Amino acid sequence: MQENEVVNSILGLALISIIAYSALITLGLTSYFAYKPRRDSKRAKNVELVVVSKADHKVRNSLMETVSYHVKKYGKVTVVVDEGAPLTSILAKMRGVRVIEVPFNYRRDLIGKGRALQYFVECCVEEDKWYVFIDDDNLILDDSFLYEIPFYDSQGYVAANGVLVPRPGRSNIAYVMDWIRFMDDVLIYRFFTGLLGKPLLGLHGDLLIAKGVVLKRIGFNKRTLTEDFEFASELVKHGYKTWQSSTKVSIKSPNSIKDLIMQRGRWFKGLVYGIKRCPLGMKIVVILRSFTFSVGFLLLMIFLPLISYVGLIWFILPSGIYYMSTYTYGVYKSKKPYLIILLPFFGFIEAASRLCGFITVNGYIVIDKN
Repeated sequence: MQENEVVNSILGLALISIIAYSALITLGLTSYFAYKPRRDSKRAKNVELVVVSKADHKVRNSLMETVSYHVKKYGKVTVVVDEGAPLTSILAKMRGVRVIEVPFNYRRDLIGKGRALQYFVECCVEEDKWYVFIDDDNLILDDSFLYEIPFYDSQGYVAANGVLVPRPGRSNIAYVMDWIRFMDDVLIYRFFTGLLGKPLLGLHGDLLIAKGVVLKRIGFNKRTLTEDFEFASELVKHGYKTWQSSTKVSIKSPNSIKDLIMQRGRWFKGLVYGIKRCPLGMKIVVILRSFTFSVGFLLLMIFLPLISYVGLIWFILPSGIYYMSTYTYGVYKSKKPYLIILLPFFGFIEAASRLCGFITVNGYIVIDKN
C-alpha cells in the first residue's frame, strides 16, 4: 500500500507539471495570433549595437564573423571585452569597431557577462539612447527593431527581445534541439514579453534591446550566472513595459551535447539562485515553465504507459504535440532525416541536461563556439 501511495504521488506530480505546461502552450498559441509588433514609419537613429565577449580562442571564429557582419550591415559596433583579452588587439584594428575594456580590478564581486555589462552601463551608457546587446555568435537577420523602437519609445516601453533562430554548429543533435528556443519565443515568451508586456519568464541576452535610462536605473549589479534573467526580474519588479520584436536573430547552436548540457545547466542553475529575488507572479510562471518541465518530463517518460491506460493522455496532449512537432521541424531543418529515430529522446536530453548541468556547472561557463 505504501509503495502504491508513492507511485501515485509521483504520477500526480508528473501530471500536474505537464498539464501546467500544456496550459502555457495554449496561452502561447493565443499570443501567436493575437500579438503583432507595432512599427513607426521612421527608423531609429539613437541606437548603439553592443557585442559582449570573452574574446578568447574559444569564440574567435564566431566573434570575428559577428563583428564583421554587423559592421558591414550597420557601419559600426561596440565590443566590450575584459582587459587583456587575447583578441583585443585584433578587434582594435578593425574598421568600425570601438573596443571597451573592462579593467581587471573592476567589481570583482561580479562575474561573467553581467560584470562586463555593468561596467559598460557605468562608463558609456546615455539615458536617452537605445542599446542593442548581442552575443558573440549572433547575427541580426532584419532591421524591424529599428522601426519598432520609435513607436514603443513613444508609448513608454523600455526593453525588448527578438526571436531566436538557430544555425548549425558541429553537433546535428544540438542543432535540432535548439529549435525549441525558436518555438518558445514565438509562442510562450511572446505571450509574456509581448502580449502582456511583462517578461515573467525572463529575457535572453541574444538581441536584448534596452533604453539607456532603465539600464542606468537597474543595471547588472548582482552576482549571477544569468544576468538577462535578473534584468528581466527587475523590470517586472518596477513595473516597466516590454515588447517582443519581430526581428529574428541567428544563434549558433552548441558544438557538442556536452556543451549543450553545460549551457542549459548554467541557465537552470542561474534560475534556481535568481528566482528567490523575483516578484511572486514571476516565481510562479518560472516554476511552471522551467522547473515543472524538467521534473515532469522525466517522470512522464517513466509513467507514460500508465497515463495512457487511465485515459489521462488528453490532458498532456498540447505539450506532447508541441515537443514532437518542434523536434520534427528541427530534424527537417537539419536535413538529416535519420535523426527522426531520436525524436522520443530529445525532450529527455533537454530535461536531463538541465538537472545534470546544474550539478556539474561551477561558475560562469563559456562554451566553444568555433
